[in-house]
Amino acid sequence: MTLPPGTRTSASPAAPRPPRPTRYRARARRWWASFAAATLLTGLLATTAGPAAVAHESRTTSHDSAHRATHRADHHRGIRVRRAFFGLHDGSGQAYGRLPFGSLRLWDAGVTWKDVETAPGVYDWTRLDSLVSAAQAHHVQVTLVLGMTPSFYAATPSTAPARLHDYARYVRAVMTRYRSFHGHRGVKAYQVWNEGNISYFWSGTPHELALLTRIVDHVRNQVDPHATVVAPSFAVRLRYQRQWMARYQHQRIGGHGIWRHYDVNALSLYPKASYHHRIGGPEDAIGLLTRARRQLTEAGVPGDKRIWATEVNYGVNGGGLAVSSARPISQRRQVANVLRTYLLGAAHGLSRVFWYRYDWGLVADGGTLGNTLMTVPGHYDELTAAGRALRTARAWLRGRLVGTHDDGPCARGRRGTYTCRVRFHGGVRTIYWNPHREVRVQVPRSAGRVMVTADGRTRAATSTMRVGFRPVMVRTRR
Repeated sequence: MTLPPGTRTSASPAAPRPPRPTRYRARARRWWASFAAATLLTGLLATTAGPAAVAHESRTTSHDSAHRATHRADHHRGIRVRRAFFGLHDGSGQAYGRLPFGSLRLWDAGVTWKDVETAPGVYDWTRLDSLVSAAQAHHVQVTLVLGMTPSFYAATPSTAPARLHDYARYVRAVMTRYRSFHGHRGVKAYQVWNEGNISYFWSGTPHELALLTRIVDHVRNQVDPHATVVAPSFAVRLRYQRQWMARYQHQRIGGHGIWRHYDVNALSLYPKASYHHRIGGPEDAIGLLTRARRQLTEAGVPGDKRIWATEVNYGVNGGGLAVSSARPISQRRQVANVLRTYLLGAAHGLSRVFWYRYDWGLVADGGTLGNTLMTVPGHYDELTAAGRALRTARAWLRGRLVGTHDDGPCARGRRGTYTCRVRFHGGVRTIYWNPHREVRVQVPRSAGRVMVTADGRTRAATSTMRVGFRPVMVRTRR
């Protein structure tokens, strides 16, 4: 995001076998003939089907199609949401023990490149060591953002160093230190840069940013092959931001698409503060995700390339760098934002969602840049109702998020009502909400039917009930 200055991390050969009876040979010949035919057919289909099977130069199937196919398969086996899916930004270190999260993105945490490298080739690891050690102790995976440029390498932090070797040396130093830190992995993922299409963070060209991406990939391959490389994050709320991201994704380095040099795409899914006199919400963030996926398709990015929402919150003003605080909203709406964000993120195939942020501070006009707060600003040991809602989201998503033969997980009905189903060892959780109006829904008939509200209150569920913008969960035994 978007914080202005001051407001804010080969085996031996087998022994010969005796000859098999003739009938087994015939059966084996038939099997191999069948296998060869199937293999030939698969190859022919792959030639025309595209993304998952052929080289990027001849990809013809859209990313959206691949994504839909993946989700159709997921309808049957379900989507298991891992602990690492629940991500946070937290420079305070006080979220541990208070919230059930599994991944931490280090940004606006005092550990940028210019914070760590204090003179050419001289590194101060104190702050970063502390943050990584705390994450290790709580079994939380760390993603480290590798910008911004120190003053002795460039005129501004948002520009690339004059010599790319200087960036490569820093990346090598970081990866060497944290591939094994106190005997265990320190940093799991490295992100090339933050919000490459926001000039405050990156004022270079898409090609220059692509060159940095290749450097991170090459150093990773040499130093820490098991680390994950995350592409630069991109804001996608405005047209010019999406156009800039498209230019980056169309870059070719060494004759290959830039996507070959990273493992994960990254998006800042901040919707507009308002849309036609209504406030922006999680469904708008998912709309941005859908549009971004379309652009990735057009750039030839494979459909199986993962996507992380590396930042998300609501009410953020301004085109890129927020310049004023968000308009406050009720605690009820803040709770709904947290629940719907993680439910929809999982349902729409995001591998991780990093909430920005746990430890908000106040800006000059006395507010915060986002309107949904997990803690009281400046008092990071005081969880808000929205903070407690992350616990609820984690609890509701335990099991497998499933869809039907016709609809994906968290399908939207004709009247705009969303229905999510999670199968778990004790039965099924069905979660309902409608972001824009209050509606009546039919509740499944089943033994043990219980309704749980967003704030954790439990009561017996009736056959029909009214739901609105705050999700409601009905638990049944089947």
